Amino acid sequence: MKRDDLQGIRGLAIGAVLAFHFFPKTFPNGYIGVDMFFVLSGFLMTMIFGSKPINSDSVYQFYFRRAKRILPLYLLIIFVGCILVFFLFPNTFVSMNMDSAWNSIFLYHNMAEHSDNNMYFKMLNQAEDIFTHTWSLCVEMQFYLLAPIIFIFLSFCSTGMFLAVFHLILISISLGNHLLSTEQAAFNNVFCRVWQFLIGSAVFFLSRELIDLDTKVNKYTELLLEEKSEELSDEENENNDDEELIMKPRQNLSRAPFYILLWSSLMFLVFLSFAPWTIPEAALRMTCTFLSGVVILTGTLCDINPMKNRVLVYTGDISYSLYLVHWPIYVYVKHYYENQLAAYLLAIVIAVILAIIISETFEKWYLTIGKQEIMFMILIFYVSIVLIVVRKDIISNFVEKVKYGHEEIKVHTTFENVTLKQAIALNKKWAREEYKDLIIPNCYPNKAEHGFCEFDKSNLTGDLTVFLVGNSLTPNLGSLVFKTFKNHAKVMYKYSNSYCEILTVANEKKCRKAHDTYEEEVFKKLPDILFMLDRPDKLRRPLTEPLEKDDIFKEALATLRKYENNVKKKIYLLESYTPPTNLKLSTFAKILEDGKNVTQSLYKVDFSYLNGLRRQEELVKKCSKCELIRISDVLFNGNRTRSYDEKTKLGYYYDGLHITPFAQNLILPLFQNASDHFQ
Repeated sequence: MKRDDLQGIRGLAIGAVLAFHFFPKTFPNGYIGVDMFFVLSGFLMTMIFGSKPINSDSVYQFYFRRAKRILPLYLLIIFVGCILVFFLFPNTFVSMNMDSAWNSIFLYHNMAEHSDNNMYFKMLNQAEDIFTHTWSLCVEMQFYLLAPIIFIFLSFCSTGMFLAVFHLILISISLGNHLLSTEQAAFNNVFCRVWQFLIGSAVFFLSRELIDLDTKVNKYTELLLEEKSEELSDEENENNDDEELIMKPRQNLSRAPFYILLWSSLMFLVFLSFAPWTIPEAALRMTCTFLSGVVILTGTLCDINPMKNRVLVYTGDISYSLYLVHWPIYVYVKHYYENQLAAYLLAIVIAVILAIIISETFEKWYLTIGKQEIMFMILIFYVSIVLIVVRKDIISNFVEKVKYGHEEIKVHTTFENVTLKQAIALNKKWAREEYKDLIIPNCYPNKAEHGFCEFDKSNLTGDLTVFLVGNSLTPNLGSLVFKTFKNHAKVMYKYSNSYCEILTVANEKKCRKAHDTYEEEVFKKLPDILFMLDRPDKLRRPLTEPLEKDDIFKEALATLRKYENNVKKKIYLLESYTPPTNLKLSTFAKILEDGKNVTQSLYKVDFSYLNGLRRQEELVKKCSKCELIRISDVLFNGNRTRSYDEKTKLGYYYDGLHITPFAQNLILPLFQNASDHFQ
């Protein structure tokens, strides 16, 4: 029987998730809504299995009904998402999303290989994978595989005491595993989540006990028989007893304590879910999981329940559709309209409307069709998605030609004799392919710009170990190192991490782990030559006191000392530089295309790089193995900005502030000079 309050809890949960995804800084704890879903799933699965014998037929029916309920809409969203990735997003999104779609359809997105760069919260921040949110459905469907086994053991529990002990043991084991595992495993691993489902299961059995206690009528029957025994015959007694019992209200349990517990738990749960400050994850998860269980339990007897609000209940009814469609919409808005509040609010409205349409049409329709039709639909979706993933390169090239024309831009690698038309086309191409260009072609595996990779050894002719480390400037300039130092290298490695610099931790929460991983990767290889290729934001902060007393300098020096002790010959530091941020390359290309006059004065001068340069120069003086690669002499010099080439009109910086192929060509001699003078 459908309980409206459970749908209301679903509505609350999806509301918390949407708030967290669209406004993570305002609602940093909203991710806890997914944990509420897990508790509800445990309750509902126990409702299915707990009231019937466990046999092959009941297990088959369970899996078929779960597949029928979940897979058609799930696969439809992935199928449509795979198509839209090619048309609505830069082609740099294609590879990541095809891999993610593959992991999602085979229900192991949560178990796919994770690194510092694709952990859940970092993926939320980057918002490039439109299937990030499928991890929770994969966890849930993996639990379905465990459910029959768990319920077989539950069926042997003959008393409430055995049930309680069994639940307590499994919850304790899973919760202990959750608390002792790494942050990544605790979040993604189904065995670290079993305790949440079992909280829901325990609540179901407790709810059944409450109902039994509330409707127990033995004492009333005895009193009734005593009163009537002298006046009525046995037959009349039996008939009248039945009539009285049916008419008698059965509420043995006082409702007041349950209402107090319901309201207090619910208010606390809402407060924690939408609180504007960050609550420690483990404490938040445990508290909200148990509070969700209390709200479900007390809702068993409380007829007047705020969770039965019609809006909340209907939101719960469409919550599955809404959960699936909202995240791809968010990724689109964040990519194209970041920090525009009106766009985010409109996106939420569109997500809700789309969820209502899908829920009222496709979802309700496929739940009514037969077994063969459902299986055929699921098969068609699987085959279609697999074909798209396998043929992604062909599809991507075709869409590129449709979107941007068939004309190829033929320009010599030295960029000589570039026409204005070619410059406009190149600037536009670079602007849209920035992150695709960050994937180093000869460093394997090279599916993404970040993480660890090893360069092709067949072109290396030296006898040294070379290591490149840093943030996104590392994949941006990695090919320059490969070209100029391959004659020194026997092996060459790269490890990079988005945003986070090497020598300092600009953001403790965001970059501490990346900072530690840099050291771990480098110290493991003990390279002869180390390239630190990053744009050090923290080093560029204002200098308010002499360097000897400057905390940022002291932090960087302490870190550099550790690298110096683990690098055998040479450390090259990329010099601090500050690209202009007020005029994107795509905008510059549009200005040129419109025939407007352009001058270097269009770009805003930022001299903060001089603070970084001052610190770096002092660091190099104190490090016998260190040398600066002075790219600012080429790209940015003194009080004069050089953000594009006057002759060719080719820009120096991508939209994301990385260095374009044209500017790379300008600074290539600096790397070659370092190689020529290396001893």
